Amino acid sequence: MKKFDFSLGIITQAIFLIISILLIYFVGTRINWIYGLGIGFLPLFIFFSSYLVSNTYLLLIGVFIINYYIMGVTRYFPNIQGGIIMDAMFILIISSLIVNGFSKKTQIIWKRVNSPIVYAILVWLLYCIFEIFNPESVSSKAWLTNIRGIAFYFLLIVILTQLIINDYKKMKIIIFVWSILTLTAFLKVYFQKNQGFDASELRWLYVDGGARTHLIWSGIRYFSFFTDAANFGCSMAFSFIVFLFSAIGERKIWLKIYFLIIAATTIYGLMLSGTRVAIAIPFVGLGFYIFFSKNLKKIIIFSIVLASLFAFFKFTTIGEGNQYIRRTRTTFNAKEDASFNVRKINQAKIKVYMKDKPFGIGIGLSAGRANKYGSYTELSRIPTDSWLVLIWVETGIIGLILYLSVLLFIMAYCGYIIMFKLKNNELRHYMIGLFGGIAGMIVASYANEAFAQFPNGYIIYIGLGLISVSPYFDKEIEERQQKVKKIVESNNDILHDTDHIGLKD
Repeated sequence: MKKFDFSLGIITQAIFLIISILLIYFVGTRINWIYGLGIGFLPLFIFFSSYLVSNTYLLLIGVFIINYYIMGVTRYFPNIQGGIIMDAMFILIISSLIVNGFSKKTQIIWKRVNSPIVYAILVWLLYCIFEIFNPESVSSKAWLTNIRGIAFYFLLIVILTQLIINDYKKMKIIIFVWSILTLTAFLKVYFQKNQGFDASELRWLYVDGGARTHLIWSGIRYFSFFTDAANFGCSMAFSFIVFLFSAIGERKIWLKIYFLIIAATTIYGLMLSGTRVAIAIPFVGLGFYIFFSKNLKKIIIFSIVLASLFAFFKFTTIGEGNQYIRRTRTTFNAKEDASFNVRKINQAKIKVYMKDKPFGIGIGLSAGRANKYGSYTELSRIPTDSWLVLIWVETGIIGLILYLSVLLFIMAYCGYIIMFKLKNNELRHYMIGLFGGIAGMIVASYANEAFAQFPNGYIIYIGLGLISVSPYFDKEIEERQQKVKKIVESNNDILHDTDHIGLKD
C-alpha cells in the first residue's frame, strides 16, 4: 500500500510538471515568454500550495521565513504590501488547520488553546475591538488596518503556535530555522559594512530620508535587510539571549558550538547597528537567567559577568576609541544622550494633549501614519519613538495600563511555568532564552517600536506560545526517557537470565 501511494505521488508530480512545460511552450511561442513562464508555473504553484495546505507545520515554517524577510523584500519591490502577504499566509494556515483538523492522521490537540495566556490576550483584543467606537478616532480604515499588528496577530500567532508546534522536535526545528535566518541577517550586514550599500539601500538612505538617522556623527548605523537599524539591533540582541542560553543547555556538542557561533555573530551585528537601547536586552536576559538558574555555580558566574559588564560601560572609559563601544556607553548615561532627551521632551508634549483622552486618539492614528488617514491633530505631529508611547497615544492611558497588565500577567505566568513546571534541563534553557529575550524586548519597547515590527513581533508571539505549551514538551521528554529506561532494564534482565543459564550449563 505504501509503495502504491508513493508511486501515485510521483505520477501526480510528473503530470503537473508536464502540464507546466506544455503551457510555458505554447503560451511562450504564441504570446511571449514572460506570460508563458507566469502561466506555466501556475499548475506547479497549485500543486505546491495543495501540498503545503496538507502540511500545516511546514506551512508555519514557511510563514516564519517569509515574516523574517518580508520587509527586506519591500525595500527592493516597494509595491509589495508586506501586511497583505502575511494576511494571505495566515488565511492559508488557518485553512490548513481546519482541513487537517478533521483528519485522524494529524495530531491537533485543541485543548492546548485553553490557557491563561490566550484569555489574557483576548481581553486586550476585545478592548482594541471596542476602540472602533472611540469618539476621537477619525478613520475606521486606520483601525481596521492597524488592529492586526496591535492585537489580532498577537492572539492568532500564540494560538497557532500552541496547536501546530505540538512536540519537542518541532520546537527545536523552528529554533534552528531561526538560527539560520539570524545568520543570513548577519551576513547581509557584514556585506553592507565591507562592500557598501546597494542601489535600493542607497535610495532608502538618500531619497526616503534614512540617512538622517543612519549616517550620523558617530558613524554609520547598519540595518541589514530590516526596516531600520533599531529594529535590526533589537532583533540581534533578542537572538543573542536565545542562542546563548540554548547553547548552554543543549546536549549535542555540535549544536552547542553552532549556537555559540550564532550568539557571537549577533553581538557583532548588534554593535554594527549602533542601537543603544538594544543593549538593555542582553542585560535583562542575563538577569533573568540568574533568577531562573537553580545552579549556584552558574548564579555566581553570571552575576559576576553581569556586574562586570555594567561596570565596564558605566564606570570606565576603556575602549572609548572604538565608535561602537563609545556609542554603547552613552546608554548608561542617558541624561547625556541627546536622542533620549528629545524623547522625554516629546513625551511631555504628548502628556499635555492626552489629559482629556483616556481612550486615546484611535488605533492607527499616531504620528507617522496619521496623515494618510486624514488626521492632522497636534498629536499626529509629535513622534512617538516608542511602542509603549504609541499604545498610550492610540488607546489612551486606560489602554496602556491594560496592555502592560496583560504583558506582565503573561510574563509572570510564563515565569511560573519555567520555575516550577519544567524539569528537563535542556528544555528549560530554551525557554529561559525565549523568556529573557522577550522580557528584554518589552523593556526596549519603551524607547523604540521594534517590539511589534516585522520580524520581531511574530517571533515574540511564537516564543510566548512555545513557553505556554512547554510543560507538554517536558512530559513528552520524560515519557520518552521512561521508555528508554524500561527497554534498558528489560535488556539487562534478559542478559542476566542468559548468564544464569550459562552457569547452569
